[in-house]
Amino acid sequence: MLCPRCKSKKVQVIDSRDVDDRTIRRRRECDECKHRFTSYEHFEQPKVQVEKRDGTTEPFDREKIIQGVMIASNGRITDDKIFDIADEIEQKVIESAEAQIASRKIGNMVIARLKKLDKVSYIRFASVYKNFENLDSFEEELVKLKK
Repeated sequence: MLCPRCKSKKVQVIDSRDVDDRTIRRRRECDECKHRFTSYEHFEQPKVQVEKRDGTTEPFDREKIIQGVMIASNGRITDDKIFDIADEIEQKVIESAEAQIASRKIGNMVIARLKKLDKVSYIRFASVYKNFENLDSFEEELVKLKK
């Protein structure tokens, strides 16, 4: 680990704590400049490939879920809730024990969570995910949502 301030390799761990069952928080101090900083270690999970609509595959990336929900929510959902959504979906993907998962399955998981959490964010996310092309598409989804 390098010190973010002086780039020294002489860094000590002062304190370690479990954040959750997959993350460790470490408080560190540089021996050279005495700068204190925090690092997080995440246990490496099995690599799952995501099959996209066009047939190509890419590694699962929870950051894509976070970015998509952040854009859709536009501040309506707290960061903690967004990270919870990403954590829950990542866990489900890993627990599925599949080497490959369809992107639509992941999208459906996000849609289901947003539908319960915030209807406006749900509609925003769905408009991109379901590729709404006109106002009729929005209206149909709003009618379904109101039922």
